[in-house]
Amino acid sequence: MNHTVPPHVTRLNVRLGARAVGVLALGQDKKIWFAYDPQWIASGFNLAPRTMAFDVQAQLARGDVFGGLHGAFSDSLPDGWGLLLMDREFKRRCDWPSHAITPLDRLAYIGSRAMGALEYAPAHTQEPTANAIDLGQLAQSAEQVMQGQEGDVLRQLRIQGGSPGGARPKVTVARSAASALCLSGFQALPEGYTHWIVKFRAPEDPRDMGRIERAYADMAGIAGIAMPRTDLMTVAQGEGHEEDYFAVERFDRHGPCGKRHVLSLAGLLYANYRLPCMDYDAILTTVGVLTQDHTQVERAFRLMVFNVLAHNRDDHVKNFAFLRDEATDWQLSPAFDLTFSTGMGGEHTTAINGQGRPALEHVLHIGRKHRITKAAHIVAEVRHAVAQWPALAQQWQVTSASSQSIQAALAKIDQGFKNAAM
Repeated sequence: MNHTVPPHVTRLNVRLGARAVGVLALGQDKKIWFAYDPQWIASGFNLAPRTMAFDVQAQLARGDVFGGLHGAFSDSLPDGWGLLLMDREFKRRCDWPSHAITPLDRLAYIGSRAMGALEYAPAHTQEPTANAIDLGQLAQSAEQVMQGQEGDVLRQLRIQGGSPGGARPKVTVARSAASALCLSGFQALPEGYTHWIVKFRAPEDPRDMGRIERAYADMAGIAGIAMPRTDLMTVAQGEGHEEDYFAVERFDRHGPCGKRHVLSLAGLLYANYRLPCMDYDAILTTVGVLTQDHTQVERAFRLMVFNVLAHNRDDHVKNFAFLRDEATDWQLSPAFDLTFSTGMGGEHTTAINGQGRPALEHVLHIGRKHRITKAAHIVAEVRHAVAQWPALAQQWQVTSASSQSIQAALAKIDQGFKNAAM
């Protein structure tokens, strides 16, 4: 290599905007310790209530689920797609295999580009990036990566695609309704621009994957699910070829430079999102404890009902999140990653009253336990929304094969929920 390999990171300052939050450090015991800054203790908030102590004492993570990293900071790191890009860059720059890269190395790599509001310094050398983004070029580069082609990953793809989570390739951009030009989003935004995530296709995804997710977003909105703004972007791929990609506005950003702290259920509870380790009963309990707001519990119940009736079975613990900033208390985030999915073994990743393929009785039991007085009414409302699938699929030009396959699965589920009274 023609450049100096940096040493492994042993200490990072954690910041939220202009304020110091605390320090992460690798101890002599090779464990990762965190200590809050005293001024943050005086006027800030706990990054992960109930699983992090809110005092100035140095503290370890509650478990080894995230490689010894605290859950709140693990949420700053990507998984799947973003992790693949990061590992390739460490291999290129440092010749480190993935198992040699520490959580602190990864946080330093992310620096100020993390999802959520937390920033980490000193960051690894930040590569200069162009402000204007060519989505078609990024999509083609992403396809090459997913096909396993070796060689340098397009620099802009490493930067734009290195922070979002999830298995599907995606990038963060800034866009405006008044302009077709996408920007990097890492500089001050011009008036009218907001932060978005654009999802590309994985090789195994159908070509109409973006159209399916766009139709599902509308279906969720009809069902009363709180959603961020969504869109379907037609991107030129060269030689007259175009492809449609699903885009969603980021709820962890507000205004030209504001950020919101995001805490996933996985990060809060040290839960392994790769395993079916949770029940909606525990999720609703956690929502109630953290937000102290029963309307938020009802929102979580409605989302559970939608996931069941809409056959969204990849409902793992990283797909539930909370928002917090210095001006507002904890609240459930808008819903995300809502689409048709089969889940592990054809069952929900998160159980419903112990069931991976629940019946109406299991859903209503959760409702009764958590005092959702309108549980049956919510089920009926969501049933009505899911029944709009054929029209929504046609509106967004989902292929006939995909539309009919999804409709057959939705109809099979609906058979068991017809007795939910309005």
